[in-house]
Amino acid sequence: MRKLVISILVLLALFSALRAYTQGASTDAAGPIGIGLHPGLVEVSDGSTDISVAFGAMEKTGAQPSTWSLLPLRLVYRSGDSSVTIGLNGLSFLLRGGVSVGRPVRVDAPRGSDVVSIGGKVTVNSRVDGDVWAVGSDVELTPRAQVSGNVVALGGKVIASAGAVVDGSVSQVPQIKIPFLGVLGTQFSVQVLATGRHLLGFVLLGLAIFLSSFYREAHARMLYQSIPATWREALITLAVSLVAIPVVTMLLVVSVVGIFLIPVLAFVVILFALDGFLTLCVRFGALLRRLDLPQSGNIPLSLATSGLLGLFVVKLPALAGIFLTLLRSGATALLGNALQVITLAAMTAGMLYGFGASMAFVRRRSTKA
Repeated sequence: MRKLVISILVLLALFSALRAYTQGASTDAAGPIGIGLHPGLVEVSDGSTDISVAFGAMEKTGAQPSTWSLLPLRLVYRSGDSSVTIGLNGLSFLLRGGVSVGRPVRVDAPRGSDVVSIGGKVTVNSRVDGDVWAVGSDVELTPRAQVSGNVVALGGKVIASAGAVVDGSVSQVPQIKIPFLGVLGTQFSVQVLATGRHLLGFVLLGLAIFLSSFYREAHARMLYQSIPATWREALITLAVSLVAIPVVTMLLVVSVVGIFLIPVLAFVVILFALDGFLTLCVRFGALLRRLDLPQSGNIPLSLATSGLLGLFVVKLPALAGIFLTLLRSGATALLGNALQVITLAAMTAGMLYGFGASMAFVRRRSTKA
């Protein structure tokens, strides 16, 4: 298994290097030379119009001051001779930004990340260090607006007041018609999308539990049995990791070669956290079933069913909270939001403890070996 993971990482790195490209300097607002690594590309075209979405490991802009963008996202829309390019700093987008769906967004305080809205109007009344873009809606820039990046409206208009400052480019393509985008403006559709997101997460995590139980039975069983005995070691390992990982990340950032290893580090951290979290779900489900795993006749099936039960119980408060927010009552909406926060807190704590438990488990196995 270890050789398989290393092989996949090497192939991804090689594919990223092969997809490396250099953007030529142009005379329009596209900007100066930049370097990017994009291992993935999704493109949809009908012959005359195409939309491309690229996601990658890193990107460097040649602007002053020169900056690196980690985990960049790039959206390109082409129609005839005209094209619109949107570049996003994926790291800030994932950690501090996020996407607003079906809701208007108003920025009244300085924001250090990208502003992205799908189906909701964006109003900028302060400084934004990043890009501002809306899909299927308008962008309004008040006299106090200051945007360091680009402002783009796909399927809407950019309404800029006198005094608004945009350091990047301003692009608008109001003639784009995006099907079903208008229905995103209702509260019901927002909650339906949230329900779909949780169900999709349950399906994907459940599939991971199933594959781990049946195809990595020995590893899953040993990690399952070792978690109760290593909880102190897991907490100590987690505390050390919370200090060591940011320090290692900063050292990689300041290193020209080491910055290529940041996506690998992120992949390893997420893999260990998920492995530990799913094992905690298995233990929780087995506790609810009062199941003695070593005495079970079919251990892989017991691991899978216990994990699905534990994961469902963890996800249940969020699903109930989404249902309560649909009721037209302030009290039920408040309770629903609290239930969703409980699920988020439980999953965050489970991922953190799971990472420490997985690291402690690996350390124990390497010491015995």
